[in-house]
Amino acid sequence: MGTGTLGLGVGAAVYRWLDQYIVGTRSADGAAAVASVSDSGADRIDLTEHTSLKLVRGVFPPARLESLRSRDDVAFVQPDHTLTRVSTRADGTEQTLPWGVDRIGAGVAHAAGATGAGVDVGVIDHGIAVSHVDLAGNLADPNAESNHESWIDCDGCDLPWGDDLGHGTHVAGTIAAGDGDGGVVGVAPDATLHALKVCGGAGGCRASAIVEAIRYAADQEWDVINLSLGSRQTSPALQVAGEYALEAGVLPVAAAGNYGRPDSVGYPAAYDEFVAVAATDIDDDLAGFSSTGPEVDIAAPGVDVCSTSVDGYATQSGTSMAAPHVTGAAATLLADGDTPADARERLLETAEDLEMDDTNQGAGLVDVAAAHGYESDDGAVERPRCPS
Repeated sequence: MGTGTLGLGVGAAVYRWLDQYIVGTRSADGAAAVASVSDSGADRIDLTEHTSLKLVRGVFPPARLESLRSRDDVAFVQPDHTLTRVSTRADGTEQTLPWGVDRIGAGVAHAAGATGAGVDVGVIDHGIAVSHVDLAGNLADPNAESNHESWIDCDGCDLPWGDDLGHGTHVAGTIAAGDGDGGVVGVAPDATLHALKVCGGAGGCRASAIVEAIRYAADQEWDVINLSLGSRQTSPALQVAGEYALEAGVLPVAAAGNYGRPDSVGYPAAYDEFVAVAATDIDDDLAGFSSTGPEVDIAAPGVDVCSTSVDGYATQSGTSMAAPHVTGAAATLLADGDTPADARERLLETAEDLEMDDTNQGAGLVDVAAAHGYESDDGAVERPRCPS
């Protein structure tokens, strides 16, 4: 990542991806000044409706960066680095209720009518497969232009926000695969899914695109967003985007990361604005790959999770797979009228203590049934076969 070159602007000028930066400015004059000294065309991301900052993405040589950092109206300068998905693919084996959805009490909640109906969920990822039978009923109308958006070309897709890798489709299935006659069922099987494609088939996801996707979801007044992606690099731009989302009434949920060691929660999950989700296995142990640290808010199933894929079904592991369990759980609470703050607090208050350090599990394992006040069967679950 970051080793290729990209031609920007006019003439023979060629700039490395690593030369691209995001500059946070506190004034319109500052944004105009930053844009005017970019060696390429500059993109602006206005976050002033819910924050105090305007962001400018452009190409700046090192000497110019130092000059920008010295301005009083510049809040930060960061590389427009690449974030990646935090999952791994395994061989899929038939199931209706995935073990993770079962383990967090979602089946109990479904039976009581807590299904996320009327809630809009933004999936900031690789896109969503529009034709998957388990998702088609819950996918926002593909013919309405504002329902989905893409900031990167989809290779070989019928729609620009389609999924050319499968990661976003897998995440979407855990959140809201419909409760039909076959296939799999998600945590919030009546929620409405919106694809916000920021990642290409090769796996890279630009920070600036993620910021724009967060702003887009907030401006559309959707309810909750899922970010199953992350990076070890700090990103003030993503933090201010999280603030923007919260101020707009949108709850952002993010994967903690797959770095597998203490104090390794990635960004944006490490920021307070995001609900940081660690991963557990079917035995309620912390996944060996799961990042840990004081920033972890809650845990969810993330090992050998069966869900939808572009060409059927697949089993994948990662905190990427854990985060959508929490996003779906939040959707069921938001459908009941909870505010984002209330939904977050209730999920943390009712999480099941797995007797781990807080740095591993946060508040504990997410429990949808308990969050709604229902009794759930805590403990062992079976792993049905993943549909072929």
